Amino acid sequence: MQPTVGPAEHLTGIVMGAETRHGHGKPSVLVVQDVSVYVPAMTDSLIPVGRLIEAGFTVNHKIPSQANEDGFSLKTVPLYGGTITTPDGKTIIVMEYDQHTWRLPLPSAKRFSKP
Repeated sequence: MQPTVGPAEHLTGIVMGAETRHGHGKPSVLVVQDVSVYVPAMTDSLIPVGRLIEAGFTVNHKIPSQANEDGFSLKTVPLYGGTITTPDGKTIIVMEYDQHTWRLPLPSAKRFSKP
């Protein structure tokens, strides 16, 4: 666990873009408004799921053992963690679940981990 230190500030009008890739492997940016946490020393940023839901996204948290229920194969998506669907229903991002944490897949297939 890595703490984020410093005073909390609410900054309206701030837009955070989280790099990811959608279910077909195409790189994309998930835009989150007003609330986010970014720490340059970390490879992950915290995204407020509530803000996504408020904006009309559908967030479906799952764990790998539930992949088949959603029509995914662990052979092709070994870290299956559920999906995020855009409000228009046209784009699905398949989340990764590893070490008890859901993550957006990185644009490249590489996942950075700390020893």
